[in-house]
Amino acid sequence: MKRVLALLPLALFAGLLAVLAWFNFHKKDRYEPTAMVGQSVPAVVLTDLDDGASYDLKTLAAGYKGPILVNMFASWCVPCLSENPQLMALKAKGVPIIGIAWKDAEKDTRNFLNQHDDPYVHTLSDPDGKMALALGISGVPETFVVQPDGTISGKIPGPVVPQSVDSVYAAVTKGQKLQ
Repeated sequence: MKRVLALLPLALFAGLLAVLAWFNFHKKDRYEPTAMVGQSVPAVVLTDLDDGASYDLKTLAAGYKGPILVNMFASWCVPCLSENPQLMALKAKGVPIIGIAWKDAEKDTRNFLNQHDDPYVHTLSDPDGKMALALGISGVPETFVVQPDGTISGKIPGPVVPQSVDSVYAAVTKGQKLQ
C-alpha cells in the first residue's frame, strides 16, 4: 500500500503532462481575433493629415456607397512597407482605403507616404493609439473592411499579401467573406 501511495504523485504528474501535451498539439495554428467583426467602428475622432480636419470612421465610411478598407499602419513598420504594393493594386482597382497612422509622428508618416506610393484617400493620425485600442489591434499592419453604415465586416490581421488581393477585392466589391 505504501508503494502505491508513493507512486501516486508521479502518476498525477504524468497525467497532467499528458493533458498539457494534448492541448499543445490540438491548438489552432494561428490566432486571429475577430471580436470587432459585426460591430460598429469605434467613435474615436482622428485628425486628417492632409486637411487638418477631424473625422470619425463612421462618417467617412458613410461617404462611400460601398465598403471601404481601413488600414492601420506606421512608418517604422517593415510589414507595412511590404504590403504597400498590394494596397496600391487595390487602389488602382478603385477600392477606397483609409489609412490610420498608429503611434507615428506626423512628419514620419508624411515622409513614409512621400517616399513610397500613397494608397490612401484619407490618412488619419492616431498618435496616442486610442483608435487602435478601441479596434483591439495587436500590432500593425491590420486592415478592416468597413460597410457604409460603419459596421466592420472583415479583418485582416497582419499585412495584405499578394495572394490575398483578389479575396480582399471581392470582400469590398462583392461583399464576399475574407479568405
